[in-house]
Amino acid sequence: MEFHFDDDDLIWNISNEKPVHSRFDSLLKNQWEIAAEAGVCRYRLTNLQTKILPGKYGFVAQLNSDRATQRRLPQNLQKVNSPFDGTLFNFNKVPAQEVLLKPGNKAAAAAATSGKIKDNEATDAVVIINVSPLEFGNSLLVPNVTANIPQRITQEGLDLLVRLMLLSTDVNLKAGFNSPGGYASVNHQHYHLYYLRERLYLETAAVEPVAGPCFALTDFPSKGFAFQLTDNDPALLAKNVFTLVSYLCANEIAHNLFVTRGKRFEGTLTTADIYDTLRVFVWAREPAFGVKEEIGFNPALCELAGHLLIKEPPAYQVVTEKEAAQLLDSITAPWFERVSAQIAHLFAFAT
Repeated sequence: MEFHFDDDDLIWNISNEKPVHSRFDSLLKNQWEIAAEAGVCRYRLTNLQTKILPGKYGFVAQLNSDRATQRRLPQNLQKVNSPFDGTLFNFNKVPAQEVLLKPGNKAAAAAATSGKIKDNEATDAVVIINVSPLEFGNSLLVPNVTANIPQRITQEGLDLLVRLMLLSTDVNLKAGFNSPGGYASVNHQHYHLYYLRERLYLETAAVEPVAGPCFALTDFPSKGFAFQLTDNDPALLAKNVFTLVSYLCANEIAHNLFVTRGKRFEGTLTTADIYDTLRVFVWAREPAFGVKEEIGFNPALCELAGHLLIKEPPAYQVVTEKEAAQLLDSITAPWFERVSAQIAHLFAFAT
């Protein structure tokens, strides 16, 4: 189903309490439920067993054994900049019933209809249901499916992801990205979208300025970098985040990204129940190349953000904040220190 929007449709402030459905939320959820009911997923995603771990950070632990045992075997990627291989599974190969939305700009859609857009200017963005869902609404944004871009963040793809997040009025919507070496399972550019009812510490966590638009996330076990929407300018946010991510790619540093609504870093929020910015977190991390599985949970985009996807009941029963925090710190802290030394140079234009 085609979904056209422009900047007038973007919503800058939302409630952090009772979720409200925008046109985008309603369409995405409805299309996701239709596909799930039609049986396209590898398993039925019922109410996942969920608990908040005692402790400062309120980690959200969920038991999802089906995803651990029934998902497609991850591709054996050996470097961050792995080339696209069309002989392997990619999103050109998904059946039509798995395609939920085809998002696009209203002006571009009008130009295409009138024949005024050139073939090389067209985009081919799709939102596909994740057939091994991690939570309700779990979908994959593929910004340009036929361009066969490997699993690498582009500024254009990030810009589209940011705008889709701003089309939502549901505080539960989250988004993210896993690079090769950061538990990416398919080497074809895609970003995760999903809804999580529980609140995360990162939505309001304090950050420290580093250089220009880049802040440091140090009050959290996963040590990383943070950016926020300013001046209602999604293109600028995408540009700032891409400045860091392009450095990570150029230096073969595995990374993860997480996007959520939240409070502004400056703490100037006057209404307690309103989230007034979009927060983007980026983690450089210890690489996990190959088909690598950790006991308990794989520390990917969700886990680094404090949403722990536990594989087996025994691990779910015994997981603690201390144990999880030690793992998250161990895979991010050394890389945070290494990359921190480059931040001032990367953002010299903004200081």
